[in-house]
Amino acid sequence: MLDIIYKEKYIDDQLLSRIRSYIDKTNDDFCGGPIVDKSNNSSHLGMEGCSDRPLRLEHDDNPMHELIGKLKKEMGDFHIHTGSIRYMYFPYGPHTDIRSNEVMLESRKKYKFGYTFLIPLSWKTGYVPGTAFFDSPPKEDQQLMAERQDVLPKLQKESSSKNFGIRQLITWKNPGDLVAWMNYQYHSSMLGGEWTYNTEEWCKEFISLETYRFKDD
Repeated sequence: MLDIIYKEKYIDDQLLSRIRSYIDKTNDDFCGGPIVDKSNNSSHLGMEGCSDRPLRLEHDDNPMHELIGKLKKEMGDFHIHTGSIRYMYFPYGPHTDIRSNEVMLESRKKYKFGYTFLIPLSWKTGYVPGTAFFDSPPKEDQQLMAERQDVLPKLQKESSSKNFGIRQLITWKNPGDLVAWMNYQYHSSMLGGEWTYNTEEWCKEFISLETYRFKDD
């Protein structure tokens, strides 16, 4: 299994349009949103975060079932640990999706590692979206995060960027692309374009699925 996957136009325009129409028709409220974060690995902007809307997989007519069926057919069966439609307001610094030792130990009793899947849906004019992946500590000859401040967020504690070697930078090209990675890799938002981050307006919208594989696969 590949650690990082990027596929352009993973879902075709017809399915993308049906998903978009379903989201608009469902019209769920947003929850969450940007928060103040002054930790070392947080962006120097001092904020990070997304709002979320539910996937509504309990509805049989939801076209996202078609997307999930395609993922399972091509990537193998999986359990969805968390999933939502996400709206990013402020970029995240390098992080993994490990919530705690307890959560990770408990999940290992039932599941093997799986993939986190992102399906871009849209982004605002002036914004260039992307996802960065890192090794920590850096591997020999890797560029450091500090060397690509043109596309990566500066951190609250600038010296922390020495801890992250750039493994891969993926700029999203189209709505309907696929970005996937084996959990639990260090990753972050990329910076691009001339977007001004603010607490009132999200800059990119995407489907997020964090999955595990079943033990007997």
